[in-house]
Amino acid sequence: MDQLKNDLKDLRTQQNTDSRITEIRLKLLEGNVAVLQQEVDEIKTVKQIKK
Repeated sequence: MDQLKNDLKDLRTQQNTDSRITEIRLKLLEGNVAVLQQEVDEIKTVKQIKK
C-alpha cells in the first residue's frame, strides 16, 4: 500500500512539473507572438509610408 501511495505522489509531482513546463512554454510562445505581431505592424507601417 505504501508503494502505491508513493507512486501516486510521484505521479502528482510529475504532473505538476509537466504543467509548469507547459505554462512556461506557453508564455514564451505568447512573447514570440507579440514580437512577431509588432514586426508585422512595423512592416505594414513602412509599406504605407512608401505608398
